[in-house]
Amino acid sequence: MIQRILFCIATILLVSAPLEGSGRDGVITELNSSDLVKGTEEAQAWRIYFDGCIGLTVPPQPLSNTFNMNTVWPEMDGWQSVSRWALENEHMEAAILTSAGRIIIGLPYGSESVPKSYRDAGIFVEIGEDDRLHDLNFSYIETVQLASLWTTIECYRLLESGEADRASKLAMAQLIVLRKFCDRIFLDEKIAFMKMLGDGLANFRDMMYMYQEAITPEKFREIAREWIPYLRVDSSRLLMPVGDQIVAKALLDELFTTSGDADSAKFREILTDIQVKEEPLTRFGAARFWESMAYMHSGRGASVEKLEKINDDWWRRWRLRAFHPQLNIDSELEKSNPVKYAAVRLIVRDIQGLFYQRDVLWTQINGTAVSAALCGYKNHYGVYPKSLKMLYAQFLHRTSNLDRFKDLEKRTDSDWSLYNAPVGHFHYRRIDKKTALDTENSDRLWIDANACILYSVAADNEDNRGSNEATDLILWPPVKVLERNAGITK
Repeated sequence: MIQRILFCIATILLVSAPLEGSGRDGVITELNSSDLVKGTEEAQAWRIYFDGCIGLTVPPQPLSNTFNMNTVWPEMDGWQSVSRWALENEHMEAAILTSAGRIIIGLPYGSESVPKSYRDAGIFVEIGEDDRLHDLNFSYIETVQLASLWTTIECYRLLESGEADRASKLAMAQLIVLRKFCDRIFLDEKIAFMKMLGDGLANFRDMMYMYQEAITPEKFREIAREWIPYLRVDSSRLLMPVGDQIVAKALLDELFTTSGDADSAKFREILTDIQVKEEPLTRFGAARFWESMAYMHSGRGASVEKLEKINDDWWRRWRLRAFHPQLNIDSELEKSNPVKYAAVRLIVRDIQGLFYQRDVLWTQINGTAVSAALCGYKNHYGVYPKSLKMLYAQFLHRTSNLDRFKDLEKRTDSDWSLYNAPVGHFHYRRIDKKTALDTENSDRLWIDANACILYSVAADNEDNRGSNEATDLILWPPVKVLERNAGITK
């Protein structure tokens, strides 16, 4: 009987005590054990890519809202100095092309995991700044933004000098590298790089529009059928961010005592700091709130179990097809008790925004493939097609003509299982006369006759005829180029 009691006590202590190796060191070890981080030197791209970035000279202007990969083009003010900067840093081309051929980026987590030269250049991910496990610093993202700026300028420089094939290969290699960065394992990293990849795709469409005649139909066919589809972001290729889950579990370990009870001092210190980062003026009230909440909170075991249920729920939702009826049901995070699991609800990141960003990126990828096919058809036949179906087989895969935001009409929710594709096709029409278009920067822009328009219904799932950039996602013609040509933006 005594032995049985001792065994039960030992079991309880084992379950309630923090895991061995928890804390910052344990978190970094677990993060760097991910298949998306570890690997052989031949499989990783981070040293090649960032060695090239370190070799970049100072650009003519610092990165800013007015000088980045979305604002540069050959007719901008100061183009000569900008293009000279790109030319003097041609070593980056080899770094990007080689990195695109590697399996993963593989940049390890923890500032101590990279060389000192990288730390001095801000190329690192710091986990637990100032001994606060929840403080993360993805400093290296700015370096990737700088490299993307260089690539955009260099591609335009090459196109201007008549090297269209070399420019298209470099642009595509950069898209592949950015797609690999989308596989990083923290939510903030994924969203940052998914947006950056979307910007890169938009720039690629800009270049296709501006230099359409310099690119052969065969090259456009290759871009539409082979290059762009490689960037797939479906649930089997783009995985959920697990880094935040690892940090969240380690934070729960810090919030509870070895007996599994909530530690009121840790609740006040850690949870107040997390809340104040988002709401700086609430420190005093937040400190009192979290200290009192510790006495009503569930124990460590129940909190960890709830955390795992929330994460499992996100995983299930991530793998569901678009517009699946179960996506309309409240998530485990939304259903969790706001008192019993207050700490869990604060620590866990709501990733609904990631689902939206994936849909946007998915649509951008498909839209870029269709745009390339339209250019190839136009160059070959001299006119744009009357229907996107005319692109199939020769210039485009059918699976690229899918708008992630367009629901299919169904009689009942169960009908979704009857379709091979869960979403509808892009909206497309050939323009026979000059057509107006409202954009973010202009109340009236014009699409010339004998052109065409390709658009997604966007998040509201309503067809607004592609007449307004605010309601539909205009994929072709590129709105940014139309605004520049009209003198609306410079």
